[in-house]
Amino acid sequence: MNATLTPPEEARLAELLRPGERVLWQGKGGECCTAAPGLLARIFGRARTPQVGVLYAITPKRVLALPPQGEPQEWFLMLGLVQAVNTRPDGSGDIVFDYEAVEDGRRAKGIIGIPAVGQVATLLRDAIDAAYNASPWSV
Repeated sequence: MNATLTPPEEARLAELLRPGERVLWQGKGGECCTAAPGLLARIFGRARTPQVGVLYAITPKRVLALPPQGEPQEWFLMLGLVQAVNTRPDGSGDIVFDYEAVEDGRRAKGIIGIPAVGQVATLLRDAIDAAYNASPWSV
C-alpha cells in the first residue's frame, strides 16, 4: 500500500517531518481533479488539471502534501477532516478535505489521485480516531 519513494523524494519528505514523527503511509498522487468545470473547459478538454508528482504522507498527527513546485501543505488530523472519498472503477481515487474555487469551478484539496484509495481512507480514519482518543480534550 505504501509507494516506494526515490531517494530525493524521501529526502523531501524527511525535511518536513518533526523530530520523532513517523510516517503511517506515504504515496504519490496522480492528477488533481477539478469538479464542475465550465462549458468551455469541457469543450477544450481542460476538465482535469494534471499535478503529477505530488507526494503525500500520513503521520499520527497530520497529512502532508508535497507538490513538485510550490509550498507543501499540511492538514492536522481532526474529526470532520475527510469531506468525501471518491473512488474510481479501478480502485484509485481522492480523499477530499476541502475545495478551492478556480476559474471554471472548484478543485478538490486533499490526497488526490492515489491508488487503493479505500485502504488509505480507512487508515486515515483510524489515525484520526487514534489522534482524537489520545487528545486530553476527548471524552
